[in-house]
Amino acid sequence: MDTEHLTNNDLVVKTAKKRVRFKKHVTVYLLVNLFLWVLFYFLFRKSEDKTFFDVILFVLLTWTIIVTGHYFYAIKWNKKMLEKEVESLMKDAANDTR
Repeated sequence: MDTEHLTNNDLVVKTAKKRVRFKKHVTVYLLVNLFLWVLFYFLFRKSEDKTFFDVILFVLLTWTIIVTGHYFYAIKWNKKMLEKEVESLMKDAANDTR
């Protein structure tokens, strides 16, 4: 029983770490994209060459897809993965006691 409690605590800590990493990822995503748009606005807005604008859009769209995937992995699907992991550990603990 005590090992199950420790295992569940470890899983909770693992889940919390995933969520913290996701929040850091979103913070960096927002800051970098804000910086790029501010840079564009003050330096390249009136430029004839739209390459920088295209680069910003590419970075924004690509990184948005990555952050969305990270969200599903860390938050949405993590509950199902956590439940499967708990079941697996309970089965292992039951087999170890035999």
